[in-house]
Amino acid sequence: MNAFKKWLLENRLAAASAIVFVLLAGLLGWLTSDAWDAYASASQKLSAGAGDLQKLEKQNPAPTQANVDVITKNLSAEQAGLNALLSSLRGSRIVPFAGLEKTKPQDRPQVFQDALRNEVTAIRTQAGAVGATLPSGFYLGLSEYENRLPSPDEVLGLASQLTVFDWIAKKLASHQGVIIGEFERALPSSLPGTTPKPALKNAPKAGPDASARPNWTSPGSLKISFRCDQSTLRDFVNSLSSSPYFLLIDSLQLQNSVPEPPRRDAVGQSQQQTANPTPGTDGLPSQRLPIIVGREQLNVSMRLKIIEFPTDQAATSAPSAK
Repeated sequence: MNAFKKWLLENRLAAASAIVFVLLAGLLGWLTSDAWDAYASASQKLSAGAGDLQKLEKQNPAPTQANVDVITKNLSAEQAGLNALLSSLRGSRIVPFAGLEKTKPQDRPQVFQDALRNEVTAIRTQAGAVGATLPSGFYLGLSEYENRLPSPDEVLGLASQLTVFDWIAKKLASHQGVIIGEFERALPSSLPGTTPKPALKNAPKAGPDASARPNWTSPGSLKISFRCDQSTLRDFVNSLSSSPYFLLIDSLQLQNSVPEPPRRDAVGQSQQQTANPTPGTDGLPSQRLPIIVGREQLNVSMRLKIIEFPTDQAATSAPSAK
């Protein structure tokens, strides 16, 4: 060891030159390795680009500028149609009843209960004025909150349901003679006020940006059953299709109040009495011909699902074609 130190002291120039040579060799090796990696990566990209170019050259029609312009035009037209659809869907957004989203969170439960009570009273008054019959204990499907305040976390979800339930009840109770037997809320899979699960969660996605597309959710469902004539049912169903909210008829059952037609011999007897009036009645028939169809009542059972479309994730400009 001492001899090596003595040699370094006697040959300082040679030792320094050796150290510098080792350092420069290491640096050169590192630069060579880095340059080789960059060359390999560039060569791989070049090969991939050449393969893509060959595929494009084999396409028919070829990706010329004219074809690119056509694709860009089509994309712009489809994007404009999508924006128009999203604009119409925003119009069917459900606003919580009584403006509860603008109310202080600590005041929302009491405001909701008061608004619910007032609407139930208004609908009962409306039904009594036109001769409609409401079910016993009618409370807009939210009877559990007649004497109990909801929690602050579920108020907004319940207020959205109340907005739609109130509209449906007023439409149905505005028809004269309708007899409502059931008007109950069907609980969704998640509790009111929580974020509902996407209805198409397990559906296959198409395209790389499918996760950003808007999906529909169901804030709640409603079960109703009523007895009415044919014109009332037709008017009510038509009003659902033109409602300010997106309502889906999940199930519908109809039952005629007269399950069997009149007996044939009864109809024949009525026709004979009409043709040969009984004497002493001034030529008037003793029994008029009964109406076979048109006066029956319909027993209707219906389940309505409320649908909402989140539209805040939609793009407003068409993507550029490359």
